[in-house]
Amino acid sequence: MPKVIASAKALIQNQNKFLIIKELTYKSHVWDLPGGKVEYGENPEDTVKREVQEELDIQINLSKSIGLWWFFSANHRHQVICHTFLAQPEPGFKINTSKNPSDEQITDWQWLTKTELLKQNAPGLTESFKKMLQKADL
Repeated sequence: MPKVIASAKALIQNQNKFLIIKELTYKSHVWDLPGGKVEYGENPEDTVKREVQEELDIQINLSKSIGLWWFFSANHRHQVICHTFLAQPEPGFKINTSKNPSDEQITDWQWLTKTELLKQNAPGLTESFKKMLQKADL
């Protein structure tokens, strides 16, 4: 039976733009927000801070929860529910994907405005993501 996985994601804002990352998963590239799976006993706020540190080697401050969105894995073996937080990077941050302990293959990243994000037709940025983003007070 397919699984449903809880995750926590960060919509990282810097100078009115938001960070998306491009990741190689199951032989295809998808655009996503930084973040990942909630571990047993971990709260979503701690999860998203840990995952962003692991993936990008930056510290973030969480502003608020902005909603939920979901996607189905590339191999369709599970559904991921994403609790998403608005976040800001610590001053003087520099993104570094080479220290990722999970060896996730982050191949690119972009800073986009909310309007640009809503216009994206990239794999990974689902309709549920766009609905959440439209409703979010950013």
